[in-house]
Amino acid sequence: MIKKDPTLNPAKSQVSQGMVLQSYCNSVLVQQPVNFGDFDNLKKYQKEINDGLTAAKGHANNYLNNIQPNIVTNISNIHNYYQTFNAVPIALPPGSSIDAWLNALRALKAETTNYATLSHNVVNSLSTLNSQLGDDAASFSSTVSNLNAAVNGDNGVLDQINSDLSTVDSQIAGAIAGTALSGLAIVGGVFMIAVGAIADFVTAGTTTPLIVGGVAVLAIGIGGEVASAITLKNLYNEKSDMLQRRSTLTAEVNLALGVSSAYNKLKGEAQNAMTAASQMKNAWGSLGSDLDNMATDLQKGITNADDLRTLWLAAANNSVPTIMTDIQTIKAQLAGVDLIKNTNGEKLGEFIETEARNRVAA
Repeated sequence: MIKKDPTLNPAKSQVSQGMVLQSYCNSVLVQQPVNFGDFDNLKKYQKEINDGLTAAKGHANNYLNNIQPNIVTNISNIHNYYQTFNAVPIALPPGSSIDAWLNALRALKAETTNYATLSHNVVNSLSTLNSQLGDDAASFSSTVSNLNAAVNGDNGVLDQINSDLSTVDSQIAGAIAGTALSGLAIVGGVFMIAVGAIADFVTAGTTTPLIVGGVAVLAIGIGGEVASAITLKNLYNEKSDMLQRRSTLTAEVNLALGVSSAYNKLKGEAQNAMTAASQMKNAWGSLGSDLDNMATDLQKGITNADDLRTLWLAAANNSVPTIMTDIQTIKAQLAGVDLIKNTNGEKLGEFIETEARNRVAA
């Protein structure tokens, strides 16, 4: 009759994916424009890349300011729903009529419908963001190819490095997402998001650090922080090596390629966040369907009001407290996320390893 809660696991997935996307968006915001000097054949591509970065920063701010707060609000919505859930058997003592119970079920159903609508709005917002990022990623990729041709670069080398970057970027994103999800709802766990330089490129105009895509999420206080940091450091060292030592392309192309690969990963994380938001919307729909089924069983006499109250109390006393504790922990974790923008020249990998060791020792 009263099924297992369908909301908590999708909520954890949505929050963790949102945190990953948050980290990538923050790396976009601190990326410096590129400067290819006074070479006429490069000015066009410099402008295209910098215009693309400006657009990317607009998309990043849209996510951070308008979309992510609604993802966080969903956690409060689950809390509010179960507060109402717990109040039902108090408001309806033994002997309450079927009509009274039906009214309570309708009120709860209306609550789930509202929350499902809010989740649907998040899905739509992320869908629009994903489409925008897809267009921009395609534009970045085209610019890199044209820039490489303009400096007589080897297309075969470009394609191979692009493929290798995609592989290591996926490994980095997987490690970050795993940390974000596994650290949620663990008492004492505090999240640290760090963004910083992966590599520096000496172009014709200046030295420019590649920061976009240089992200780390660490769960501090639950064990394994240093190991997670070292894993990410090694992956970022591999990425830096691809772009600086193993590549025979010009510094301008390598820098542009690094920006482009990070932007593709940003698009991928927006897609993952959209999928998680869809699952959250479906969870609210599932909860609403369960309430409809309870109402139908009451109306058909399959269940009587006092039996439903007994089942309801059992859930309120046994299952709901765990849900509420997890929700409170997640809310505290989200309120205490430590965002560090490391722009002092130290490479991200070394920075997060040092930071993890210091925090464990503290």
